[in-house]
Amino acid sequence: MTTTTKTEAKAVPTRDGIDDKHKWNLIDLFPSDDSWEEGVKQAEGLISKAKEFIGKLSSSPQVLYECFETRNELNIITAKLYQYAKLNQELDNRVSKYQAMTERAASLSSRAGAAFAFVEPELLKIDETTLMDMEKQFPKTGVYDFYLKELIRSSKHIRSEEVEELLAMSATVARGPESIFTMLDDADLVYPSIKDEKGNEVKLTKQRYARFLESSDARVRKDAHYGFYSAYKKHVNTLGASLGAAITKDVFYTKARRFDNCLVGSLFGDNIPEPVYHSLLDTTESNLAGINKYTSVRKRILNLDEIHTYDMMCPLFPDRDYEISYDNAVKEILEALQPLGDDYIKVLSRAFDSRWVDVFETQGKGSGAFSWGSFTAHPFVLMNYNNTVDNMFTLAHEMGHALHSHLSCSTQPYAKSQYSIFVAEVASTLNEGLLLLHLLKKADDDRDRLYLLNRYIDNTWGTFFNQVMYGRFELKIHQEVENGGALSPDFMNDLWKELSIKYYGPDLSMDEYSPFKWSRIPHFYMNFYVYQYATSYAASQAILDKVTAGEEGIIGKYLELLSSGGKDYPIELLKTCGVDMSTPAPVDSTLKRFAEQVDELDKLG
Repeated sequence: MTTTTKTEAKAVPTRDGIDDKHKWNLIDLFPSDDSWEEGVKQAEGLISKAKEFIGKLSSSPQVLYECFETRNELNIITAKLYQYAKLNQELDNRVSKYQAMTERAASLSSRAGAAFAFVEPELLKIDETTLMDMEKQFPKTGVYDFYLKELIRSSKHIRSEEVEELLAMSATVARGPESIFTMLDDADLVYPSIKDEKGNEVKLTKQRYARFLESSDARVRKDAHYGFYSAYKKHVNTLGASLGAAITKDVFYTKARRFDNCLVGSLFGDNIPEPVYHSLLDTTESNLAGINKYTSVRKRILNLDEIHTYDMMCPLFPDRDYEISYDNAVKEILEALQPLGDDYIKVLSRAFDSRWVDVFETQGKGSGAFSWGSFTAHPFVLMNYNNTVDNMFTLAHEMGHALHSHLSCSTQPYAKSQYSIFVAEVASTLNEGLLLLHLLKKADDDRDRLYLLNRYIDNTWGTFFNQVMYGRFELKIHQEVENGGALSPDFMNDLWKELSIKYYGPDLSMDEYSPFKWSRIPHFYMNFYVYQYATSYAASQAILDKVTAGEEGIIGKYLELLSSGGKDYPIELLKTCGVDMSTPAPVDSTLKRFAEQVDELDKLG
């Protein structure tokens, strides 16, 4: 393992200072903004065509099939329009042109949904047997069969044509809380400057904040934490109102769809039994000894009188910490994922060479990282790469998503191409696991291996335990509103503090800014999203065990899983690889492995 000196933070570059090979090639979606406008006209024509099918769906299989195909074509083009506009906006959130185009595309998508809102109510007037018989007479069978079975299962939650139209039209308004949060978080928040390890004054950004939390200098970590969250504290009433509005939105749709509560409504689409969610939280919270001990071990190794949340990300063994360039990170990832086979590696190599990734932080660019699949082009991966080991793992993570999307979209018809969020983090976290094992194998000595063991533990801490804690927070705030309460900043601060101490353990010291962390987490605007990181992580670790053990046929089964899209329920798809998430076994195994790794770290460190 090569250790190099961390470079000083420099001014955030402008977009024109980045080599094109490290930028998205958005012409793969539309050649120009003018062609995007042509796409809008195409969508408008398809929206107008919707009325031709009203009242006629039961007339013949051919008419029903044509309606489905027209709606699919419309959904594909509206998704493409929104993706192009939003990806351009992400490159510089200060540019009002793409903000406006994004809003236009979102409005168009809402109108598209409203135009075809008659479909489900009209289909449910047809006898179930007749409906399935009609599918067997489609020009292409096996495309809409799962959709129709799901429609029948969902029948009691589908409202009248008039109500469905109103619900579809409300989608644009419902985006308000998330849009407000995004604009505040990515465009309007101003972070202060702090002094780095060498005494140089550096203006905080999200990426620099993350990097400073990895500093070996406790003063830098504290200053970055206080400075960063002071910006959120100044706007906590706005942030509390936006999150409260998002939860109120969830409650509204839950009642409109006649579900018992928001959790049940969010799980229904993937047919996830409610006990799976509660079992994840309860099983984990009954086995917090490992994560509590990890906080104590960190405090000891770092030689701290008090340990705070901002002390949980810095390397325990900074003498083995190192920088890695983007090109070298790509090389390591390609080597690490060799066990997944030549076909997987060929696609991954093409992705890196074909501008699927927008690599570096630039002024106004969206923060963090994500992967966004496309049915008509290829996935697009946003990074803000800053030469850290953590960013290398983030890149491996997002490319897992990208390959999952690519394989599903290139294998399944559009109606079955979108995989569930429940399995969405399997490919990403499996990639991280393989990268860790690859680096462990290359480690030169015990000190290097200890550093990587710490990284493995931190991976589980971040991807599993944190997400379970977030899942409990999300459940509590939904229940508060469902029971007639209101979400004030004080309520959410107190809840966050309570859960932090419970999960991290009695050694954790809470400062005045740590309770504000809820205010900057975008996933809370996505209605019970975060728990699926934890379930996916547990599933990926089970698959990783099979891969590393050389289980016969597991690579083929795994690629089959990645190519399955949404052709079945996610719990059933995971069974392809021999993983049953309806049992506590994968979670128990993850908890046990983590506790053993913490014990080893405590012994060796």
